[in-house]
Amino acid sequence: MNTKPLVFGHRGASGYRPENTLEAFELAFQMGSDAIECDLVPTKDGHLIIRHENELSGTTDVASRPEFASRKRTQVFYDHWEVTGWFSEDFTLDEIRSLRAIERLPHERPGSAKFDGQFAVPTIEDLLNAPWADGKCLILEIKHGSHFKNIGFDTVAMLADVIGKNDWRSRGISLVFEAFHYDAMIALTKEIPAVLGGDISDCKFVFLLEGWGMPEGGAAALPAFLDNLVGKVDGVSFDVNLLFDHVDHEGNAVQFGSPNGIVELAHERGFMVYSWTARAEQAKFSIDEYYQHFIDLGADGIFADQPDLFRQCVDAQF
Repeated sequence: MNTKPLVFGHRGASGYRPENTLEAFELAFQMGSDAIECDLVPTKDGHLIIRHENELSGTTDVASRPEFASRKRTQVFYDHWEVTGWFSEDFTLDEIRSLRAIERLPHERPGSAKFDGQFAVPTIEDLLNAPWADGKCLILEIKHGSHFKNIGFDTVAMLADVIGKNDWRSRGISLVFEAFHYDAMIALTKEIPAVLGGDISDCKFVFLLEGWGMPEGGAAALPAFLDNLVGKVDGVSFDVNLLFDHVDHEGNAVQFGSPNGIVELAHERGFMVYSWTARAEQAKFSIDEYYQHFIDLGADGIFADQPDLFRQCVDAQF
């Protein structure tokens, strides 16, 4: 029988409130999440705010603010990915605090969109200092760590500075640190212990992996890739699309196929395994059937946009 997976509120209860807001995080814990996950990007004056992207127009009302119209620009990420919009690193924290969060997917989540304009954009300190975070687990993801370092924002060092100064530990909070880019991940595993005097008993480090980050050679090269991570990180978090053969017995493309053994490969090397993201709106048939595919992976934790629904499905089986 599968191990009971932990339930993580993905950007909070992002199916019900605009994502990456304190209100979404608090609701996720009220719904029974074992942890919440958030994403960190920098401001112009060196603070870390909680947004999934540094481009702000999809998750805040910045595009409707005439005072910021001139900030719109185009930026290139990693020499090939061109994005146009308003970027967090062009705004001071005071300016960010004047913005309000909006639902990223209003057509799919009209209930969440009803809260547009009501919630502020929080900082990492706002999350760590929230009274309802006491005794909880917080999963902190550094976004675009390599990109930001290249343009003068060392977000790993910024996060380490906050972690070293905050009293989160005395309040029973535990932390998981995540990154997609290897250099940023390794930097986290060095800088966080340094500011904590080497005591990381209440910290974990998890490497994120999706399709673009797979090693050259694909699944055949994955064992060696995972071997290289042994002793460096505590776990690997996989995009769920990497964990299934997406065909049925007749070779037809399907939403989920059979688990392909990657979870077992990671477990054999001693890693915790997480996967993402369970979104109720993406269920092609019943929500329970959709969630069952995530449960059947045997992963240790699953990120869910509707943590209450996933919690109910998990608890019904274990």
